[in-house]
Amino acid sequence: MPRITNDKKVEILNHYKDTFAQLTESRKLRDRLFSLVLVTVTLLLFQLYAPNEAGTTIGEFITKKLEIQSAINIAFVQSVIWFVLLGFVLRYFQTVTNMERQYSYIHDLEEQLAKYFEGNAFSREGKSYLANYPLFSDWAHVLYTLAFPSLLVIVILVKIGNEIYFAAGITPSLVFNIVTALCITVSTILYVRAFYFHK
Repeated sequence: MPRITNDKKVEILNHYKDTFAQLTESRKLRDRLFSLVLVTVTLLLFQLYAPNEAGTTIGEFITKKLEIQSAINIAFVQSVIWFVLLGFVLRYFQTVTNMERQYSYIHDLEEQLAKYFEGNAFSREGKSYLANYPLFSDWAHVLYTLAFPSLLVIVILVKIGNEIYFAAGITPSLVFNIVTALCITVSTILYVRAFYFHK
């Protein structure tokens, strides 16, 4: 194994530090997006189980916040909620998937660095993190990558099914909501596939 200079080691250390800093920022973004997805799904559930109260409450909230004098079209608000949910879900899944790819990169990087830094100098995200991995962490991983997406799809399908069932007819907003619900469902299935069925 060829030896490397101290300057080169410092350069490598900075690269490792920057890579880990990017991962830390991604974690913060992931947590924020997860919270936003939960809040938006809660709005959908509120609309599902108490449609009249939800329409009134959300309409009044928007009217006060935006200082609008006329009444808000509830169908429009419903479509906006669907669209916002799609945006949050896509961004959340992108962030988590990117983080998983970064972990693979960091594990490989730590393995290569260990050769030049006398053993286990770099193992924070690789060997050290995975050694004696707690059962709870496995459980949390399953909840985030399988249980949560499954519940999300169930809520989406029940909500859009409810909208279709009670619709007076085919309207542009209903078509938009159906397409958006399908996009969320497909995105969720692809996300789960990336963790469990994709090599």
